[in-house]
Amino acid sequence: MRTPRFAPRAVAGFVVLWMLLHCGGELVAAVPPDGWYDYSAYTDCRGQPEPALYNGGILKFGSSDDPDGYRTTETGVFSPAFVVYNLNKTTMYTFSCWVKLEGAYNALITARLAPDNTGVRCIATVLARSDCWAFVKGGFVLDWPSQTAVIFFQNADKTPMKITVASGSLQPFTTDQWAMHQQDTIRKRRKRVATIHVADPQGARVVGASVSVQQTSKDFPIGSAIASTILGNQAYQKWFVDRFNAAVFEDELKWYSTEPTSGLLRFDVPDQMLAFVRSHRVMVRGHNIFWENQDATPRWVKNLTSPDDLRAAVNARIQGLMTRYRGEFAHWDVNNEMLHYNFYEQRLGPNASMEFFSVAQDADPLATLFMNEYNVIETCDDPFSTVDTYAAKLKELRAGGAILEGIGLEGHFSRPNIPLMRAILDKLATLGLPIWFTEIDISNKFDAQTQAAYLEQVLREAYAHPAVSGVMLWTALHPSGCYQMCLTDWGLNNLPTGDVVDRLLNEWRTLQAGGQTDAHGAYSFSGYLGEYVLTVTYNNRTTQSTFSLSPGDETRHINVQM
Repeated sequence: MRTPRFAPRAVAGFVVLWMLLHCGGELVAAVPPDGWYDYSAYTDCRGQPEPALYNGGILKFGSSDDPDGYRTTETGVFSPAFVVYNLNKTTMYTFSCWVKLEGAYNALITARLAPDNTGVRCIATVLARSDCWAFVKGGFVLDWPSQTAVIFFQNADKTPMKITVASGSLQPFTTDQWAMHQQDTIRKRRKRVATIHVADPQGARVVGASVSVQQTSKDFPIGSAIASTILGNQAYQKWFVDRFNAAVFEDELKWYSTEPTSGLLRFDVPDQMLAFVRSHRVMVRGHNIFWENQDATPRWVKNLTSPDDLRAAVNARIQGLMTRYRGEFAHWDVNNEMLHYNFYEQRLGPNASMEFFSVAQDADPLATLFMNEYNVIETCDDPFSTVDTYAAKLKELRAGGAILEGIGLEGHFSRPNIPLMRAILDKLATLGLPIWFTEIDISNKFDAQTQAAYLEQVLREAYAHPAVSGVMLWTALHPSGCYQMCLTDWGLNNLPTGDVVDRLLNEWRTLQAGGQTDAHGAYSFSGYLGEYVLTVTYNNRTTQSTFSLSPGDETRHINVQM
C-alpha cells in the first residue's frame, strides 16, 4: 500500500485537504485481528487524543514523519476531508476520530460523507472545543458501491476556524460480522449458562434423569404504548399480555389529558389502565409529567401570564400526579423533549427542569427519572439533539443536583443508519446510566414491508447493545390506526411489523429446553434471562421447582434432590 499522502484539492467549489488511500484500485480492509467491534467511546473532553480505533482501519492516518496523524486546516465551512476508494454496498462502516478547534471556543461539528458526488449525508457529530480534544464516532451504510467518497467536516454555524483532526479511523464490517457481534453480545448480556445438578437424598449423582426447563417470564423489558382503547377490549388485552412485559400510556397521563381545564382533574382512565397492567404484572413507565412543547401544553396553562401563577400550577401538577401514583410507575419522563422546546424554562427560568426533577424525586424516590428526547438516535442531522448535546444537558442537570438516572431515546425512525445508531449508544453508554428506547416506530411514509425490514434492523441493534436496558414500541392501537406504525389492524390481524415483533419475541426467549443428566448427574443449557419452571423425572418420580436466571458471567448452579 502506498504511503498516504495529503494534497489540496477542489471539491464542489471548496478547497479541502484530502487523504488518498489506494492499493491497486481496491479498498484495503483492516479488520481487527479478532474481528470484533470496538465499543470504546468518550463523552469527556481530553487533553490528548486516544489512539485510533482499529489502528485507523482503512484510514492510515499517520506516517513515519507524523505518527500521531495530526492534521490542521484553515476552514470556513469545510475542514479536512478523507478520500477513500471502492466502498462497498451494504458494508457497515464505523467512523471515528478526535477533533480540536482553533479560532472559537466551541462549535457543533458534523462529519459528512459525499460518495461519488451523489449527495451528502451526516455520519457523525461532536461538540468540539479549543481547549481539549473531543471524540467523534459515527458510521454509515451505502446503497450502492462508491468508487470515490469524501468524508469532510462542516462547522454548523459557518464561522471561520481551524479544526485539527487526529486518530482518524474508518473500519468496515460485513453484515455477517455485524450480526455476529450482535449475537455475541446477546449471549453475554441477555443469556446465561445454567447447570442442573440432580442427586438422591444420600447425595449420590442421579444419572439419566429427565430434565425439562421452561421459561415463564423474561427479564429484559420489551413493551408497547397502550391507549384507552385497550379498556374493555378483552381480545386486545390478551394480545398485549401474551407478548409484552412492559407498557407506557400514550396520552392518558399527559397534562392536557389529566387536567384539560384548571382544577378539573381526570384520572379515571389512567387509573383503569394502571389496574389492567398491574393485574397482569406488567411494568409501566410514566409518560410524562411535563412537556416543553408549547403545542402540547394545556391552553389554560399557556394563558397563565404571571410566573408565580405558572409556578403554582406546575407545583400542583407534579405534587398531585406523583402523590397519586407514588410507587406505581417504574420510570417517569420528567420534562419531555427539553432539547427542542423551552416553554417552561423560558417562563420560569433556566433552572425549571432542575426543579422539576428535584420535586419529582422527593415525591416518588423509588421511581427512575428520565430525560426523553427524539432525533438523538434516529439521525445526526438535527442540531438541537445531537448525542453530545444530550450528554451535556444531562450532565448539567446532574451537576445542578437533579437526580436523573435514565436516558430515554424515543426512536421515531425514518430510514435507520445502524452503524450511527450503535456509535451513539456507545457514547451515551459512557454516562453509566440505563438506556431505554421509549417510543420506537418507523415512519409511515414507507410501505408495510419496508417498515417491517427497518423495524427489525432497529430492534436487533437495540436488543443487542450492552448498554440498552429496555425497549418500548410506540404502537398504541386505535380504530383509525396508530401514530406512525401499527403491529396489527383493528381486528388484531398481524401486519408485517407485527410478524417481525412476534418472530423476535420468540427468538429471544427459551421456549423449552431439556435432556438427560450426564455421568456427573448434571444437565446444562444456555437460557435467556428470566424466570423458569424446572421439572425433573427419574424412576417414576417427578419434582418441580422454580429458579431465575439473572445477569451474571458465572454459570448458575441449581441443585435438585430426588
